[in-house]
Amino acid sequence: MMKIVHVEDSFDPTAGYQTNELLRIQRDNVQQIVIAGKDLSVFHKKLDLIEDLKFENTYNVKIIRLDVVIRISSRIILKHLWSTIKEQQPDILFLHGIADFKDLRLFFKSEKFTVVRDCHMSWVASINRYADYFRKLYSMTFSHIINSSNKYAKVYALGNEEYEYLRALGINKKKIDMLPHGYNKDFFFYDKKERYNLRKELKVGEDTVLISYIGKFDKYKKPDLIFDILELIPPDFFKKKKVKVLFLGPKDIDYMEKIFVPKMNNFFLKDKVQILPVKAFNELKGYYSASDICIWPKQTTLSSIHAQVCQTKVIMERHESNIERVINSSTLFEPDNLYQAKDILLRLIHNREYVKNDTFVLDHILAKREYNNQFSKLISVQIK
Repeated sequence: MMKIVHVEDSFDPTAGYQTNELLRIQRDNVQQIVIAGKDLSVFHKKLDLIEDLKFENTYNVKIIRLDVVIRISSRIILKHLWSTIKEQQPDILFLHGIADFKDLRLFFKSEKFTVVRDCHMSWVASINRYADYFRKLYSMTFSHIINSSNKYAKVYALGNEEYEYLRALGINKKKIDMLPHGYNKDFFFYDKKERYNLRKELKVGEDTVLISYIGKFDKYKKPDLIFDILELIPPDFFKKKKVKVLFLGPKDIDYMEKIFVPKMNNFFLKDKVQILPVKAFNELKGYYSASDICIWPKQTTLSSIHAQVCQTKVIMERHESNIERVINSSTLFEPDNLYQAKDILLRLIHNREYVKNDTFVLDHILAKREYNNQFSKLISVQIK
């Protein structure tokens, strides 16, 4: 039996990131283990061992939690990480993320097992005053070892921007392969029954356009900008069209208290806003199916793929990653151009472009991103 050990600094079993998706895929001849830190503050929550146990039992995987001994910004060192890895005797070690403390292992001798890494970093998420210096230093040290040895069999890019970022780090093309963000067909598809049930529960009639934000509430994603977009629409429009706005996801308390809630309290359609707590990953299909339009006003999100698979229109900034993932590029607006976002929203509503249908055929570009395909590629990586 093949054994794959994933190392993810922060792992939330209820989330829908790529690590979660790969762990949910079950093959008779593959055992999967994830080693992660006990700190889940990046998800605005605390560790819940009951959630871990439920995930383990549902998907037949093993979760090992380690203490965090060092944290510098988003980069951490886990206590006893390498001794724990060796105890598990993996065939493939998947170190998620790159350009962090785990790369220090490159200065040691090669492992007996195959090691792969991946890159989640996009340009929009890597902008800071030290970025150029960091990339240059990484290129002269770590990338040199990666390129000239087999210590990393592959470094996977999750998209075109991530590929470009790896090249900017100085990693050779021959070391990079694509393992793009995607979806699992068993978890995400348009569910007409769930749409009906959830809209009934939310008191949203079929003549009402449900605009949703599903994701993190923080200063980076800025869901409060949705209020600004809607404020740009003349009030008379909402006398003719019924609209409801749904917000759902994990919340940063400081952001909510200082920014989101004050802005919501002054929003002229406050009575049309509903806020829900974070939902388990396997519940999100229903909310995407129930929604007509999803807006993510800043940066990028894997959720855009999940929404589209459920036939929901998405409005996002025109970044390379979003251009790559969003099939209808006419719903992308130039960064920070909320007037353009407003015009896109009005067009979708006026032309009823959001209406779902039973004869929908998934675009072949999205179909190729299905995670069973990605998993097959992962387990076929050259074993030492």
